[in-house]
Amino acid sequence: MRSLEELSKKALELKDKGMSTYEIADELKVQADTVVWLLLHKKDAGQKPKDAYDVYVNWNPIGSSVRRLTLVGRAMADTVREAVESGSMEEPEVVAGIEGGAMALGLIVARSLGKPMASVRPQRLGEKKVAGAINPSFSHVEGKKVLIVDTILRMGETIRAAIETLEAVKAKPVGVTVLANKSGKESIEGIPLRSLVELLPVATQ
Repeated sequence: MRSLEELSKKALELKDKGMSTYEIADELKVQADTVVWLLLHKKDAGQKPKDAYDVYVNWNPIGSSVRRLTLVGRAMADTVREAVESGSMEEPEVVAGIEGGAMALGLIVARSLGKPMASVRPQRLGEKKVAGAINPSFSHVEGKKVLIVDTILRMGETIRAAIETLEAVKAKPVGVTVLANKSGKESIEGIPLRSLVELLPVATQ
């Protein structure tokens, strides 16, 4: 499910079938308090609730294990294959990892897809991320269709800066894949986004 509205609709459907709050919670894999919020605030389910909170994603158990990191990278690559096969994403010619934690995942995704590996380095200017540079030690991206790989997507600021960086050298970003998506978005700047995990803020306990 891609939005709170869809989540709320599903909760209501299950309630209409006679399921209890706890049964709905088990079905949707959420807490019982969340189900109550969804049922009572159905009209506002498409909006971020006032008492919503951010979520810290600790992926150290993945990043600290080469085996697990490899498996996750392959799974991310598989979501890209699926998107390409369905026609919702153009097939990339190069995979670009955002410098930092995403480089390891980018390498695994590139290997899984059989594509060369590039590195994008957005810059921070004050409180904002802006266009940066392409690391010349990796594959060139000029004139190529590029898949961007990152770890955790929050507001999309880093990804937008990466897109600007690529477009500045005449590359064409055709997709984004991340480990976890906290934004609720399905695309960034019109570019399709795929993730293994989506985190939708619903309500506090």
